[in-house]
Amino acid sequence: MNARFNHARSSTTHTRLQNDPSEWYLYHTLYREAREAWPEVPYEVFIEWLKARPHLVVGDFGCGEALLTASVPNMVYSFDHVAINDGVIAVDMAQTGLPDGILDVAIFSLSLMGANVEDYLLEAYRLLRLDGRIRIAEPAGHWRHDRQHVLLRIIRNAGFELIGAVAERGSFIYVDALKS
Repeated sequence: MNARFNHARSSTTHTRLQNDPSEWYLYHTLYREAREAWPEVPYEVFIEWLKARPHLVVGDFGCGEALLTASVPNMVYSFDHVAINDGVIAVDMAQTGLPDGILDVAIFSLSLMGANVEDYLLEAYRLLRLDGRIRIAEPAGHWRHDRQHVLLRIIRNAGFELIGAVAERGSFIYVDALKS
């Protein structure tokens, strides 16, 4: 399933999942089971960070089961291809349709999947206020060696300035950047 998501454009995936959301539900069932064995779960790292910043307006790109929204006091816009509940906006993350500059922080927790990842980051850039922040967690194995340079170039090309170095903890990398 990861390969299918990673090699398709988000518009294609969105249409497919809107027509038949069973693949989305299966993916998240398997994801829920897999993370039980993880020593660190990226969305939980972001939850702890946000709890200390309840005033921030958040965009959760690829929110899945909307666990971030359920765990923080922040105003959160939750985006995914399928709306698991009424608080999730079912949308292609490359084109949310929301107004410019409404977010303080954009979160991508294991959600940079698709042939047009740069479009997601451009949409996040558009939605962020000046000096808004993007926080990304991704599987380290997916972005090893030269591929990590590709990810950092995509982030910079979208208009972001990296904050510090890429952090690698366990099976994940974490990237923080500011809208410049």
